[in-house]
Amino acid sequence: MSPPHDNHKAGNFVVAFAHSVATRVRYSLRMTTAVVHPLIDEILSTRRTLLPDGTQIVADSFIPRMECELLYQVVRENQATRGIEIGMAYGISSLCLADALQQVAIRRGSSARLVSIDSHQTASFKRAGIHLLQRAGYDSVLTVVEAPSQLALPEFVMRGERFDIGFIDGWHTFDHTLVDFFFVDQLLENGGVVVFDDVGYPAVQACVRFILANRDYELVRAIGSASLPGAALRARRSIKRWIRRFARTDADPSARDVALFRSFESASAVVLRKRGADTRRFDHFARF
Repeated sequence: MSPPHDNHKAGNFVVAFAHSVATRVRYSLRMTTAVVHPLIDEILSTRRTLLPDGTQIVADSFIPRMECELLYQVVRENQATRGIEIGMAYGISSLCLADALQQVAIRRGSSARLVSIDSHQTASFKRAGIHLLQRAGYDSVLTVVEAPSQLALPEFVMRGERFDIGFIDGWHTFDHTLVDFFFVDQLLENGGVVVFDDVGYPAVQACVRFILANRDYELVRAIGSASLPGAALRARRSIKRWIRRFARTDADPSARDVALFRSFESASAVVLRKRGADTRRFDHFARF
């Protein structure tokens, strides 16, 4: 076991770095408010949507308004016209992406494309997501793949397809989330972005930590959940940080990574940017 780090210097660095990251993230979120498609506003306010046969049903699974605005902002900032998402459900995220991608494509004089992968679109959601995009006039932009993402994504890789933005909101276990990212990464252009939903789930957050510690990605933005962690959870986190300051070894994540991880530990969604191709050694591993 290696000797402990200089705890005083490491502690000061962690605090300063975390404050710097958190300040930049919070400030960037206040800069703009995106206007979303009217059908999105309608579903968010009524919590109801339509099936292809005209039946009105309760919509109980969708991203919040804050995350809708985030998708619009990220697409616009990155001038994205090609997107791929895992998880469609009632189509709220799909419509956000299709609408934003189309707006950018019109300005650039090109065409927009969105691929939505959801093996449960017909079985569980009665094609409500597909119908929503048809109602909005974006069925020509949309390609739906009703297959498990771990089977569908490699097909796009094999065909050499490329995308500017990925949105991962699939099965929230560590292995499924990491597999989704593994293939989305191979589809993303350098400089492209990937958005993770439900980062409050421990497995999803662990996956994001792994990526930031081990891959050439940077944290662009994090948006917080509507409710902060309870007092007991905050206290446990503080105690763990205090203990780690006096017992940190090479078996722990680096001080810089720890500070970075703290900046999104209460986030509901994060945006990561791909800075370059994967050039790691075959045995590379950084703790996360």
